[in-house]
Amino acid sequence: MATVSRAIRTGSGIHSTRRNSLSGNQPLKPKASGRRALIVLSGLVVSAALLLAQNKATVSGFLNRPVSKVRIENQWQKISEAEVGTVLAPFMGNGFFDFNVGLAKQQLELHPWVLQASVKRIWPDTLSLLLTEQVAIARWGDQQLLNQYGEIFQPDRVSELNSLPLLTGPEDSQETVMLQYKKLNQVLFPAGLRLSGLSLSKRGSWEYVLNENMKVAAGREGVFEKTQRFVDFYKSQPSEQSSQFLSIDLRYGNGIAVKDIESDFTGVAIL
Repeated sequence: MATVSRAIRTGSGIHSTRRNSLSGNQPLKPKASGRRALIVLSGLVVSAALLLAQNKATVSGFLNRPVSKVRIENQWQKISEAEVGTVLAPFMGNGFFDFNVGLAKQQLELHPWVLQASVKRIWPDTLSLLLTEQVAIARWGDQQLLNQYGEIFQPDRVSELNSLPLLTGPEDSQETVMLQYKKLNQVLFPAGLRLSGLSLSKRGSWEYVLNENMKVAAGREGVFEKTQRFVDFYKSQPSEQSSQFLSIDLRYGNGIAVKDIESDFTGVAIL
């Protein structure tokens, strides 16, 4: 778009200047400037590519630095830093992009106290590590533990956790026993009774231990109803008497058999 300047003359000189647009008063498009910018940008890209090609090894070494640091994101109770260091040792020193995150995660989760591992790379040379530990809810037999999901894990020195309740049952019944344990605890807890042990026989009969020494036979059917019946009876007794209960048999249609610690006498309460 072009413009023309025209001077309007009077007798004494130039008084004013009027600019007339030849294209409807539209501004000129900077086509030449755009082409020049594109040429300059293309030149810069080509120059950068040539520079990278000539210094490929140097650039690659800068970007793919060896992983040499581990950032621990949470605290652990059962897992030691030395154990984690031993697992990660074969991976450390690999380049940032060569570090096998998936394999490191798998190896960490082989540790018996690791429920889940989160492994992330942080450029240029750091590993972020978040470990979720197993929560031991009960012992399963003599050598294994159960977590809150009823899953078995087997760390060393299980005998040091004798304070945990002992759960037993047929093979592959651990989830069923753990679920029963949780439900029974909800019934027993309001009466101040704590499950110290729970057992499922091969025939499907339930027995459990309360407060370390009170044995209860609950049978196969109506376990929760029978347990609630016992809880109501237990709370109705004087504490000096209920504290002497040695064994309880709930396998009666409308009664409870109670054996006392200080005598061999077994009384039957009709409810």
